[in-house]
Amino acid sequence: MYEKVDAELSENGTDNYFYDDEFMYVQELMSEFTTIDWENLIRGLKDRDDNYKIRLAYCIEEDNGVYGFNLLLDLLNESDEVAEYAIDSLRSFDGEEYKKIIASNKQIKEKVEELLKNASLPIERILKTFLQQNKL
Repeated sequence: MYEKVDAELSENGTDNYFYDDEFMYVQELMSEFTTIDWENLIRGLKDRDDNYKIRLAYCIEEDNGVYGFNLLLDLLNESDEVAEYAIDSLRSFDGEEYKKIIASNKQIKEKVEELLKNASLPIERILKTFLQQNKL
C-alpha cells in the first residue's frame, strides 16, 4: 500500500484534481496501511518536498489512528504551510485521548500562536478553531 500512496502523493498532477478527488483514493489506501507501510512512509518523509507533505497532511484523519496522529505532530516542525495543513488535519482527531495529548503539549500551542502572527483570515480561523477545540 505504501508504494501506491507514495506514487499518488508524488504525482505532479494539478492540485485541483488531487484535492477534489484523488485525496479520497489516498485516504482509502491509507486505511489499509500496515505497521510496515507507516514505517516506510515516515522513514521516506524527510526526503520529500513541501507539496508532498501538504498532500499527506491533507489526507490524514482520525481513522488513521496513532500513526497518523504522530505523523501530523512531526509535520508541525516543517515549514509554516505544512504545519498549517497538519493543524487543520489534527482538528479531526477529537477523541479524548488525542485531546489530552494535544492539551498537555506546550509546543503545539506555541506553534499555533506563532503561526497566528502572520496568518491569513482563513488560516486564522482554522488555528483559532483548533485552539478552542482543544482548550489551549
